[in-house]
Amino acid sequence: MTTPQSPYQGHPQQQPYYGQYPPQQGGQYPPQGYPPPQGQYPQYNQAPQIPPPAPKKKRTGLKVTLGILVAIVVIAIATASGDANAAPAAAGAPASGDQSVKFGQEATSGDLAISASAPEQVTEFGMTQACSTVTYKNNGSSPASFNPFDWKFTTPAGVEASASIPFNAGAKALNSGQLAPGGTTSGMICGDQQTTDVNAVKYAPSFSFSDPITWTN
Repeated sequence: MTTPQSPYQGHPQQQPYYGQYPPQQGGQYPPQGYPPPQGQYPQYNQAPQIPPPAPKKKRTGLKVTLGILVAIVVIAIATASGDANAAPAAAGAPASGDQSVKFGQEATSGDLAISASAPEQVTEFGMTQACSTVTYKNNGSSPASFNPFDWKFTTPAGVEASASIPFNAGAKALNSGQLAPGGTTSGMICGDQQTTDVNAVKYAPSFSFSDPITWTN
């Protein structure tokens, strides 16, 4: 007995299939319930493969930066504390950057060569002042100014007072003016009655970029 052939046999492209696999070559279909041969049929309704999320980077850079900032703050506090606990400078000692010379020695400020003698107490009209004789020499090529108020006196207690002219009008006081190139002038400067015990004399003009000069013993 001959089995009638299917009208779709030999024409796999015309065989309808709903939710089944397409026919193989020669019109043969895989048995129901069995997967198609590997590599012959595409996989349908298969969920896409999603790669796992990348691990979060640790914020090590931020931690390192914060650690450096904390270390800088600690060092700054320690340095400030050390400066505060440092021993104060001796009274009459020149500040950092000042010139320091012995009484009577010559020092240079710009074009001027200047000297100051050791202070001595001068009493006139029952009033006592500490006075020093100062000398200027202009080694420049243009006039240079001089003024008794460019000077200061310092006591052993650390009190600094501005100098002025002597009480005695007959004393050779230092005036103010302009010193010609090559010129020389000298005069006496004195402190007030409360500044009689003096251990340092300082030249510190208000309008000058030169470092102050301090004369001491």
